[in-house]
Amino acid sequence: MGNIQVYFDESRAEFKGFNAYYTKTISPFLVRKEGERIERVTKAKKIGNIVGGVILAIAAFLYFRTGSVVAGLLVGALAVLVKFVTPAAMLSKIKGETKEFLIGKICSFLGWSFTVKDFEDPDLEIWQKNRLLPSYDRSNFEDEMRGQSHGANFILCEAHLETQHTDSDGDTNWRTAFRGILLVINFHTKFEGRTVVLRDAGIFNFKKKAGMKRVGLADPVFEKIFEAYSTDQVEARYLLTPTFMQRLVDLETSVKGKRIHFGFIDEKLHIAIEAPNQFETGSMFKPLVNHERVETILKELSSVLDIIDGVIKPLEKRRKY
Repeated sequence: MGNIQVYFDESRAEFKGFNAYYTKTISPFLVRKEGERIERVTKAKKIGNIVGGVILAIAAFLYFRTGSVVAGLLVGALAVLVKFVTPAAMLSKIKGETKEFLIGKICSFLGWSFTVKDFEDPDLEIWQKNRLLPSYDRSNFEDEMRGQSHGANFILCEAHLETQHTDSDGDTNWRTAFRGILLVINFHTKFEGRTVVLRDAGIFNFKKKAGMKRVGLADPVFEKIFEAYSTDQVEARYLLTPTFMQRLVDLETSVKGKRIHFGFIDEKLHIAIEAPNQFETGSMFKPLVNHERVETILKELSSVLDIIDGVIKPLEKRRKY
């Protein structure tokens, strides 16, 4: 391999050659940005310390002038806050640039596209119709990825859905109804029925849901976690194998998510996972050349590929018969 350093696992076919790509394309950018990051961190800490010191002096002055402990504590807390917020604010630009470059280049290596903002919003009507997402009053989307694997096209993005509430005083506030990942995989093969899988809701489960009958899962472990409903019992059992269900649980775990819902509808698999922000580049107070940043992103993308593999293989097997 010459001068190429091996940092990343290339056992997956899609990642073959990534170490060479990282060395040639990604590493030089991170090295340049690392110098800028160090300079900004140093400057930000100095500014934070100076401003924080001035505010602490004001806090001390207020305490000795007024004798008010509360006033001194409040201003002192503000000084501590400024000391830590200032560096983060001054590093936000580098963080945004690093994220767009790093994830964009990794997606480009895989033959995918990546758009941070200003892309066409997904149509959520089919999600709500099949109980995969809650109702909402406003929405925001970011970090869209589009690509193909094994002949299946997919679109992934992060979504934040909110509902509007008015209290007794007439004041309006917004509450999060859903924050997480939306993933749609188009297999270009129409499913015979419609199958939806939700988290087990205990006594609130239904024997039927949206025209679908309840499906028993083969593995008792997943039977306790999920509730499956379908218009085609045979196809549902064929699709919802223990291997596939485990890959979905693994996907949920890899993105630190919870309450994954998914459905096979028409030609597509719709997956919704409640999860914190994904595809981030980590703390700007750590070296940018730390390979764990890239490794984390590769693992998240690998989980998406696992899901596609998990559905493609049984579909291909079905076509042979």
